[in-house]
Amino acid sequence: MRGVRRTGVVAAACVTLVTGVFAQYETPREYSDREVRYMSAGAMFRDFAPRASYTGGDSLAISFNSVMPMIGYHQGMLDVQFGYTRYTLKGGKRNAVFFGTTLSTETPIVNGRPAALAMPVLLSLDYTKAESPGSERDHFNVASLGLGTGLGLRLTGAGTEFSARAVGIYHFSFEGLNTGNGSSLAVVGEASLVLRTIHIGDGIVVGYRFRHQTWNLADGRLNYRVTAHGPYVGVLL
Repeated sequence: MRGVRRTGVVAAACVTLVTGVFAQYETPREYSDREVRYMSAGAMFRDFAPRASYTGGDSLAISFNSVMPMIGYHQGMLDVQFGYTRYTLKGGKRNAVFFGTTLSTETPIVNGRPAALAMPVLLSLDYTKAESPGSERDHFNVASLGLGTGLGLRLTGAGTEFSARAVGIYHFSFEGLNTGNGSSLAVVGEASLVLRTIHIGDGIVVGYRFRHQTWNLADGRLNYRVTAHGPYVGVLL
């Protein structure tokens, strides 16, 4: 639990730092009117497995392919996702959980309509749990806090908006039940289409997400990787 408390302290410090950094960038009004807010539901096809550097032993290794139902909330700079699934491993049913949230801003590179190109900068906090055949200490139970940047594209039209972006993120990672720590790298991509012309709520959002993340923790017991991708549908609020 000390690792979790330490993650909270670091997260608070990073939020303060990143908020100050974001305040320095005033984007033109033409680009900053994207206050889209929606609730979403979808699924991610999740492939979780040990890396080559894993040292935990075959009997405790966690490996599964599963569809993970997801729910999410998005408003302006804030995006929150939560997913849960169950899988079979060595004859038993196991649980997997993902929680992720990002706070982001975009600095325009090419600013205009109908097309704009920007550099997103984001603060990322995620938590991943996957149960092993062993004791609770052997479960994958890791929180990660990081900063990332990449490239984003937006196309706007009458009642529609298409956006896509790809971001690389470097994280500090912490075990939830032990004092181990290390790092995590993630590549995250997303494409979405806002359709205000469909009169369900204020319109709908359809999109597709991709996430590839690797972990490298101190003694190698939790050196895993995950690849996840899948669609979602949201209703504008």
